[in-house]
Amino acid sequence: MLMNVASFPIVRLTYGQGLGQTDDEAFAAFEALLDRGTPFVILGQGDPDAVQHGHNPEERRRLALWSKNNKPRLRVLVKAMIFVEPSKAKRLGMKAFQIVSEKFWGYPMLVAASDAEALATAHALLNLPSSRAQHAESGASNDDAH
Repeated sequence: MLMNVASFPIVRLTYGQGLGQTDDEAFAAFEALLDRGTPFVILGQGDPDAVQHGHNPEERRRLALWSKNNKPRLRVLVKAMIFVEPSKAKRLGMKAFQIVSEKFWGYPMLVAASDAEALATAHALLNLPSSRAQHAESGASNDDAH
């Protein structure tokens, strides 16, 4: 897993990339996000199997304890995790995992077909202007997009 906070309050998690953070680095990074006290949305992408099956039993126990200890802040500050999955079949297959994920983490897991859809949902959850609204506010015509 690789975490990118450059676009905070949009936090990107990429799974299955090979180069990632250690569990300790991931816990520290996540705690630093929670310590900001500002609501955020996680956009996940990559191998969905890595999300569901990427931990051995000891790592799962450690993750469960961390989640339990941080659940009150997670519920308040993480508006959702939106996983980007272009495949309709895989999105449908993730339905059961969405329920488990929400129970485990304390925040909803949504699935989007594209990065643009995920960003639009994230902006709505955070009450941020969408890129289309920002484009319109800058005086540009929507006809430019067609």
